[in-house]
Order: sequence, then structure tokens, then C-alpha cells
Amino acid sequence: MRLKRIKTKDRKSLWVFLTIMFCFPIARSQNTSWSLTDSIRLSWENEPTISAGLDSRHSYLRGKSINIFGLRVGADFKKTAAFVGLYTTAFQTVFNDNYEYVYLSGIGEYRWFKNYRWFITQTLQLGVGNASLTLVKPDGTKDFQDLMIIPVETGVNTTYRVWKYVGLSAGVGARFSLTPGSYFSSSYYTFGVALYTDEISKTLSRLKRKKN
Repeated sequence: MRLKRIKTKDRKSLWVFLTIMFCFPIARSQNTSWSLTDSIRLSWENEPTISAGLDSRHSYLRGKSINIFGLRVGADFKKTAAFVGLYTTAFQTVFNDNYEYVYLSGIGEYRWFKNYRWFITQTLQLGVGNASLTLVKPDGTKDFQDLMIIPVETGVNTTYRVWKYVGLSAGVGARFSLTPGSYFSSSYYTFGVALYTDEISKTLSRLKRKKN
């Protein structure tokens, strides 16, 4: 599909997507032998741990601010991670049009930077799912549409540790739907509170040993 055939709003989302995907700084180390592919390959040699959690994000669709609720589970290799996520949202516009979306995504995550205070990651995901649209025509009749959606998403997330056990998290990203007429292409943002469960677990273990 040529770019000139993409609707204006979808085209803006595409440019945001490409900006995040390609213009986020890819910092190389002073060792010229380092490469991104080497970093990913070496991370897979680590023993993975199971990771699961919420992965919701806020977005604007058809002029409305909505929340896309998500759950994801996968394997964490420290420098990289791989997840499977399930996402869903539903809303109604002022014109009584109804939009429902549900999709499953494969997610890859790369950690650009991490120290005690800061944690910066980038995700890339490809999904497949269903869009159920109920559109009200000018004459009052309804047009029902069921579409397969293929959303491609990328985003950057930053977490700042404000206390030993708690951090603040925020991120931005873009979603581009490969299905014309699905009205699902948009930028998105996230914010929330991060709990450092490893630190909580260590503290509880120490307290338990002291009692014994």
C-alpha cells in the first residue's frame, strides 16, 4: 500500500511510529566490536526468569481518550525480554458509533540503559486480532463490520526509582494498523507506579530470618 493512499490521521501515526523506531538513540560502546545483534544474542545465553504484569496504555481513537487494557507474560533475559500480550478496549463516540478491539501480540523488549535509578526500554510488537465496528449512518441505519486487525507498535518507556521499593514510570509510543478502515492507528502514552518486587522479596526474607 503506497503512502499516498493512507489517510491523513494514519499517516501521522506512521511518521510517529517511524520516528520512535529509527530515531531513538542507538548508543554504541567505545568497543567497535559491539553491535545490537551481539547484545541481543548474548542476552539469550542468560537463564530466563518468568515475568508477568499489566501493560495498559492510553490512546486517542476517533477523538476520544481511551484506555487499552493489557496483560502480558513471558521470559526475561535481563538485557532483553520476550512476551505474549492480550489487549482489549471498547468505547462509544458521541455519534453512537461503537468500537471494540481485541488482539494478541508478540512483544520484544530491549533495555537500552539500566542503573539503580534509571531504567530505559524499547518495545516492538506485532499483533493480530479482531475489530468489531458498529457505525451509524446519516439515515439512522447501522453498518456492522468485523475486521481482522494487524497492529504494529513500538514505544520507549522510562522508569525512575524514587524509593527503594517504588518507582515512577512513563512512556510514549505509536501504533499503526495494517488494516485499512479499522481506525486503530494512533500514538499512545503510558504512566504509572513501578514496584520493585525483588527488593520487597529481599527485605521480607531478611525480616523472616531475623524473627527466626
